[in-house]
Amino acid sequence: MPATRLPSPRLPSTRLSATRLSLTRLSTVLPRAAAAAALLLAASSAVPAADAAPCERFLEPNHTYRANRHTFVTDVRGRPVEALAPALADRAASRTSCQGTVGDWGGRGDWNGGHLIAASFGGVGKRYNLAPMQGRQINQGLMKRVEDGARACLEDAGEVSDYRVRLHYPDDSTVVPDTIRISLRTTRDVAFTLPNERLSEREVEDLEEKIARDLHCGKVSADRR
Repeated sequence: MPATRLPSPRLPSTRLSATRLSLTRLSTVLPRAAAAAALLLAASSAVPAADAAPCERFLEPNHTYRANRHTFVTDVRGRPVEALAPALADRAASRTSCQGTVGDWGGRGDWNGGHLIAASFGGVGKRYNLAPMQGRQINQGLMKRVEDGARACLEDAGEVSDYRVRLHYPDDSTVVPDTIRISLRTTRDVAFTLPNERLSEREVEDLEEKIARDLHCGKVSADRR
């Protein structure tokens, strides 16, 4: 006796239409959900906007500013006294005209508006990250050597944390610091105190030797600030 061929089951037309509609909606919703997830991820990893500040000698007293995941603190007079990068990153930030203005506050001679956290580490060109610094010897010299050493450590060890710059002022009225202290953590904690004044050739050499000795993670050679 030949086998009886059973008819294929069929969904009612109303159920079939509903299923097709659900699949169509799902194919539309999934790309939207993926796009929304991508936007949320991008927003969570985006660098926050830098706090606004005027390019003036004195900012808001006892205030904390934030920019590029760095924090900057002013003293009771509104002068920058501390900058902190919890983790250094080798990324450039744009420069501003405030840098030249701050340099002029040093008076006659070789002065720059120096970054507390270098522009090559994402340091913004805002007043709270700028101070008058001796040009060739400090800003372009010893500060840059510390920064290049930190960059070499970043490339070699993969991490430089707690990068902190503290400024000391000799009195309550000046905006020119007399010392700049830089501390950071690589494979160990290191710190340097730089006088913000004209130094003798021997004083510069001694500080250069200390920086090279203490920041020995790699070659100090990068030409960026």
